[in-house]
Order: sequence, then structure tokens, then C-alpha cells
Amino acid sequence: MIYHIHELLLKLGAPETRERHSMEWFYFNPKTQDVAGKAHIRFEAEGERLVAEIQAFGQDGNPLQDDTYFCIAAERTARPEHYRVVKVVFDGAAYDRPSKAVIELAASVFHARALDISIRMVEQSFNKQDVLEAKDAAPETPKKRKTAPLFQTMTQAPEPAAPRTETFGIVVPFRPRNAQAASAVRA
Repeated sequence: MIYHIHELLLKLGAPETRERHSMEWFYFNPKTQDVAGKAHIRFEAEGERLVAEIQAFGQDGNPLQDDTYFCIAAERTARPEHYRVVKVVFDGAAYDRPSKAVIELAASVFHARALDISIRMVEQSFNKQDVLEAKDAAPETPKKRKTAPLFQTMTQAPEPAAPRTETFGIVVPFRPRNAQAASAVRA
């Protein structure tokens, strides 16, 4: 199946790769402080090949070659900026001449898994000290605040409120839709 490079990179969730030529996301194992998983999308052979890989690593730091390995390989065709997907490997199965359905599924799986790795990477960058020092104790749960009875007399002093702990969420990047494509759907 032949795709325009922009369309293929958009399906993989990394259109910036066209300008950067290589993008990588990774997260660490808090116990061993080594890379536990990574996603890498890159151009090889001066732009002749596009390779998207996801790799998990074992406790010893060596790559695992089981169901966690993922790869999409595409080669440039004679048409400018067009690539043919020549190989797909995911979930323990290899497809040398994949059909369009397998390519679409593999691109979606890569996008989802790379996003998961990216979220873990962002999480760990905010909690870098937690990654470097593994904690044995479970995190404390916030205590419920005591409320005053409904009919409290004015002579009683209210109980002081428990100190509030700050919590932070994960920031997930949002890419707005293309305005032309959104307006074409409405029409």
C-alpha cells in the first residue's frame, strides 16, 4: 500500500518527524533506572526508508523480542514523497506484504502505544525524584475533611480545616483539527 509521507506520519501520530527526521519517546524502570520501553520513528538511508519501532526492555536491560516488539517499515517509491509499507510486525505476527487493513490497524496501534509511552515519559519528568528513588510505601490517601454539624451554636469555635495537598494532572498535548477538513465534514 502506498501512502503520501504526510498521511503516513499523521496516521502514526508523529507528523513532526518530517522536519526532525527522528523522534523518540522512552520511559524508565524505577527499580533498575534503565530504559523500560521506547518508541522511535526515524528516516534511514537518507530518507529512503521510514521505520517506526516500539521496543520493551527486560530487567537486564536487553531488548525483549516477544509480543511487545512493534515495527512498521516503509520504502520510498518512484513518486516523490510517497512511501510503500513493506513490512509490519506487531503482537507476535509479521506481515511482509501487509494489506491496507493491517497497515491501518498497525498505524493505530503504534499511535496509541507511542502516546502511552509519551504520557509515561511526561509523568516521569514531573516526578523525576520518584523514578530515581523507588518508594516501598503506598501513597497516602487524602483525609476527608470534617464538616461542622448543621445547627452549630455560635459559641463553639469551628474545627480547623486539614491542610490541603496540591495534586497535578498529566498534560496531554492537543493538536487542533485541520480547519478545512472539519468544514468539509460539516458540509
